[in-house]
Amino acid sequence: MKIDLNSFVIECDKNIDYIQEVISILENNTKSILEFFKLKNLSKKKRVIIWIDREEYKEHLKPFVKEYKEWMCGDTYDGNINLLDVSEARKTKKHKDMSIEEFGKGILHEFVHACQQEINSTSEGTVWYWEALATNLSGQKYLTISLENCDFDKFKKDFNSVEHGYRYAFTLGKFMLENYSNEKLLEYIKEPSLLKLEQDNIFKLAKGWQNNLMLK
Repeated sequence: MKIDLNSFVIECDKNIDYIQEVISILENNTKSILEFFKLKNLSKKKRVIIWIDREEYKEHLKPFVKEYKEWMCGDTYDGNINLLDVSEARKTKKHKDMSIEEFGKGILHEFVHACQQEINSTSEGTVWYWEALATNLSGQKYLTISLENCDFDKFKKDFNSVEHGYRYAFTLGKFMLENYSNEKLLEYIKEPSLLKLEQDNIFKLAKGWQNNLMLK
């Protein structure tokens, strides 16, 4: 199966019965994401590969990860969006309740990163901000979380080592999207050095914003 869309090329070794629902999710959301980044489209369509065989997917991961974990079901290590078929992902404890919508929003999350890369090819130590935008703009159903227990110094330096990292990023992203202009948010992507100068203050302001919301 190979399906050519405006921004994606979806490939799978078999026809999958939920593909039209996935296509609908992508087509209904990519335009607004592109508009946020002031892009007409990507310079190259994003290849989406859906893996139906877990063992083959594990082989694909070998050059990129030290050890395969059961929860691993998606990656972009080779520049493509690689996803384990929903029925296979549901065999894991972490993803046993994965919906088709969640699957589609995962593709959109990576599409946000692709848009960011069109503007600046590297996050240069600002991974938390890239994830802040991706979790929000993709429409993924994260819940906000108190920032009081977030070790922001650690969060800035090693995003993947922080428990609840994506929820912290989502919360910070929600604050920034509600309180900063589109131009400023794009400037932080273009000039990561500027974001590094201002990120501690952003975190402080986000904590105050969240505390005020909790008092209302």
